[in-house]
Amino acid sequence: MFEEKIKSLFLRLMATQSDTGSLRETYISEQILNWIKEQPYFDTHPELCGTELLEDDPYGRNVVWALVKGTGNKTVIMIHHHDAIDIEEYGKLKALALRPDELAIAMAERNLSQAVRADLESGEWTFGRGSADMKSGAAIQLSLCAHFSELENFDGNILLISVPDEESLSKGMLRAVSQITKLRDEYGLDYVLTINSEPYFNQNKTKAIFHEGSVGKIMPVLYVKGVKSHIGDPFAGFNPSLILADLQRKTELNVDFCDQHGNEATPPPVWVNLKDRKKAYDASIPEAATGYFNWLTFTRSPQRIMSKLVSVSKRTMRDTLIHFQDAYENYCALTGETPEEISFNPRVFTFQDIYEMAMHAKDHGFEKEYNIYQDSLLDKLRENSITLPEASTRLIEFITDFIDLEGPVIIIALSGPYYPHVNNTFTSKKLHFSMEELINKVSMEKYNIEYESKGFFMGISDLSYATWSGNDADIECIKSNSPGWDTLYRIPFGKLKTLDVPIINLGPWGKDLHKITERVFTKDVYEVIPNIMLEIIKACYK
Repeated sequence: MFEEKIKSLFLRLMATQSDTGSLRETYISEQILNWIKEQPYFDTHPELCGTELLEDDPYGRNVVWALVKGTGNKTVIMIHHHDAIDIEEYGKLKALALRPDELAIAMAERNLSQAVRADLESGEWTFGRGSADMKSGAAIQLSLCAHFSELENFDGNILLISVPDEESLSKGMLRAVSQITKLRDEYGLDYVLTINSEPYFNQNKTKAIFHEGSVGKIMPVLYVKGVKSHIGDPFAGFNPSLILADLQRKTELNVDFCDQHGNEATPPPVWVNLKDRKKAYDASIPEAATGYFNWLTFTRSPQRIMSKLVSVSKRTMRDTLIHFQDAYENYCALTGETPEEISFNPRVFTFQDIYEMAMHAKDHGFEKEYNIYQDSLLDKLRENSITLPEASTRLIEFITDFIDLEGPVIIIALSGPYYPHVNNTFTSKKLHFSMEELINKVSMEKYNIEYESKGFFMGISDLSYATWSGNDADIECIKSNSPGWDTLYRIPFGKLKTLDVPIINLGPWGKDLHKITERVFTKDVYEVIPNIMLEIIKACYK
């Protein structure tokens, strides 16, 4: 029913390079909008499709949207992203990365793992950059949108949203929230379900997976200021790297930081950056060190996370001081000196704490200087010369310098992007049917495939901004502890709070995302997923 339409569109999208964080994202959004306008319905109703420009975006990227307006208010939203990671790692095969048939021939000559070679030789998989993540999902959704636009007396509405920047900061979906709420208010739409089509990961051909939620992600930034001294006199100073190392040891792979929901659990935290803040080499203890890590969540609130980090930081400071004291006393025993009393005053602050200290400082020029510095960092972010966590760290440094904060001290902040965890058990609006029963009714009868419902898509997705189940205290915690909030990074919480919509991630089977062996199960793209999704959408309007 859908194969020919999806196939031609899928290959057209794959052939359009759309590296995230580049002008190439505008090329594919133009392709998608042109395809939408080629459909007879939108040729007749041009006002029901268009683009929304990302605010203050250096590349001029767009959110593409299309609304099939039937009768009644019930509306299903379909979201997907049209950006993909770059093709550089394909190396000599770079020219073929977006041409599946030629890529498959070339890859057959390479040294592949047994699993990859089996999939390649089976002929059942489409290889190439973006094949799974997620040009296939985009093609499925666009084709279904066109299908519903061709129906007479369609009792329902379809809103399609295609966004850029999913692989980076999700600026596209954050912009889309405004369009989703605007169209809802303008046309009186009642959103009953949001469908995303990210690929699922599994090794069992007879068992598939869909998700009724998406994992959350928060990124703590730990800034440690020590006491500088020459390495020849280490006990006159206090090494911030020593404190940071113990912070990492206490948190990395610590299962106490895992979140549980039913029989699912988040992976423990992993630090993705640790470094001192030295700008050049010298024979001295660094004055400061910093790092950040990803903490995945199912249920933990930002408030609980900040409280946990304060507790761990205080324990770390205590343990490091004990280690320092023992080392100092043992060294004095070696040299025959009498140890002096340790005079350090270790402290732990949140970013909110030091910001308020600066605001109440006697020098009332802080806010003006801080805003000027924020703007300079924003320029660097636009130029891609620094990352968002680095910008957050520089703002922490600006404040510590302004208030002359003495070490040793640990400052706990949060950096974007922040992804709220979402799950259908958290929303007040519910579906009137069992998603798992409906999907299995279709998949078992037609394809003899059993689907399993998982509570959370673990790949982190734009579904985090498709509904809201937090509270105002969560929002305030994020805002007050995120350096540069509303200037360097923002989430439209005011509009997001008005979305209370059940969600689902239903996409094709994919493997090796972000690798040169990225591939998608072709039958899922052309037949299985579009037919299951069709039945889900029809059920929403009953």
